[in-house]
Amino acid sequence: MVKKDKLFDFCANVLLKLNMDEEKARKTSEILIEGDLMGHSTHGVRLLPMYIADIETGKMKVNGEIGIINDKGSCITWNGNLLPGIWLTDEAIKQAANRCEKYGVVTVLIGNSHHNAALGAYMLPYVKKGLITIIKSSVPSSASVAPFGGTEPLLTPDPMAIAFPTNEDPVIIDISASITTNNMIGQKISNNEKFDFDCLLTSDGNPTNDPLEVRERGGTVLPIGGMQYGHKGFGLALGIEALSQGLSGFGRINEPKTMNLSTLVQVINPEFFSGIQNFKDQMSFTVNKAKKNKPIPGKKIFIPGERALLNRKKSLENGISLSNSTLESLKIISKNYGVKFFS
Repeated sequence: MVKKDKLFDFCANVLLKLNMDEEKARKTSEILIEGDLMGHSTHGVRLLPMYIADIETGKMKVNGEIGIINDKGSCITWNGNLLPGIWLTDEAIKQAANRCEKYGVVTVLIGNSHHNAALGAYMLPYVKKGLITIIKSSVPSSASVAPFGGTEPLLTPDPMAIAFPTNEDPVIIDISASITTNNMIGQKISNNEKFDFDCLLTSDGNPTNDPLEVRERGGTVLPIGGMQYGHKGFGLALGIEALSQGLSGFGRINEPKTMNLSTLVQVINPEFFSGIQNFKDQMSFTVNKAKKNKPIPGKKIFIPGERALLNRKKSLENGISLSNSTLESLKIISKNYGVKFFS
């Protein structure tokens, strides 16, 4: 178990050693750790070695400014210039949150961004202000999901997150259009594990639970709905790619060669509609009804984000649990960059 502050200092100092702007280094470290706090270990500090490798090869820029493509007040489009995607995404939410005091709904599109980690990790500061926050992201430089009925990779898992307030805990929805994600595949391979069920396809279109089929043999990730109802995940993925790549103008037609994200950020101020209290009352009623729903035998109903918030609370109290493979990779980073390892 490692305390949040020690892990933050380690990550931030490593990124500063790589000459990343201090604000970008601190925000990148914060959101990576927030992912681990919430139990999203696939998108937490496990990603730091990948980020470092991309910084060293120039695939992630450590300093520079956002390119403003369009700014119409409530509609903004940026060229992220391959800056840290975490910093870009948080800046987009921050600006949208500020502007939605005037406009009610503000949408920011970011193209040409580096990776932005766990989408649910951004939400708490803004949902606590009574705002609804939406993030939809895709990776036009990557392909691991076939269109439903196909066997050739075309799309990415295409994650999305929606967070909204209630009269009690907020709801934080963090899902993807595929059954699993590329980072989960990477984690399974690192731990020499297979999935518990067939959520992947071989290159011949046969269901499999072996992550190496995707990483090394041309297989694909199944969309939500799987073999029978994968048209649902396929449709969701196309919608997310339209809203992220199509609206930003940075997509697959550009054939980007390195890690390259397109992201939609939207912040909604309920006061411009029925009002924040009406919104909270409506959604609290539905959430409470869901919690009281008769469960399947042996199952418990969890509201989206509920387990993440419980995990966050426990991790803040007891420390963050990191896998052995992640700890070993961080020890190597400590040695390579002369940054004291936490203990």
